[in-house]
Amino acid sequence: MATTLKKLFSIGLFFLVMNRLSAQKQNPPGADVYMNYCSACHGKNLEGGQAPSLLTSKWKQGETKKAIIQTIKKGVANTSMMAWENMLTEKQIEAVADYMLLLKKKKPASTSKG
Repeated sequence: MATTLKKLFSIGLFFLVMNRLSAQKQNPPGADVYMNYCSACHGKNLEGGQAPSLLTSKWKQGETKKAIIQTIKKGVANTSMMAWENMLTEKQIEAVADYMLLLKKKKPASTSKG
């Protein structure tokens, strides 16, 4: 009986671990932070909304990871982009910057004619 319980426990533990690993693969680092704090203004896929689209060919504040981190930390004066350095950890800010770069890389830059 003890052996059967150990086997059942092991099987349950295996599925729990696999479920956690599967969930981690579904959401890249930074995805949850972006969805919770950024997507309301910048859209779920950087397409914009209340704030500008981040799919434009050039980002005004810079497109390097360092520039994105600085923008997230300090915000942008005279815009609705607030500073997040007191609300998000350094790790969260870096993760969301990486996630934004990943999304931008996946989407073609929008171009405007005229």
